[in-house]
Amino acid sequence: MLSVEEAARQLGVTPARVRALIKDGRLSAAKNGREWVLREEDVLARLMEAPRAGRPRRAGTGPRLLRRQEEGGVPSAERADRAHELYDECRRMFAHLPSEELMAAARTREEASFYMAAFDFFLQQRQRELVKQGVF
Repeated sequence: MLSVEEAARQLGVTPARVRALIKDGRLSAAKNGREWVLREEDVLARLMEAPRAGRPRRAGTGPRLLRRQEEGGVPSAERADRAHELYDECRRMFAHLPSEELMAAARTREEASFYMAAFDFFLQQRQRELVKQGVF
């Protein structure tokens, strides 16, 4: 759970803008006493939508990520391909609860936490799909 201030930092907007998004129903939140709390997944989903001020881009111009050269001279399109491959591999690896062997082989506690967080992410995605389908 995130506070309004934490969500604002992640989204790159002011806390007042986050409250306005909540009021307009464009960002889900719940009241905890006098404070609003937001689910990190909802904030990340909003961030993934990448809403921008101004006129929408023309079709076919593509995201800025693919037009830009990243640090180290690796073309951003190549980096995007690597990211897609990484996502697909994580989705395959964490379709099920990580095995005891994998958890024991983790070199650090942070690595083991990453495995559980990745599994939890894909589990939540599957649950959302089942809820949309009316299974839950």
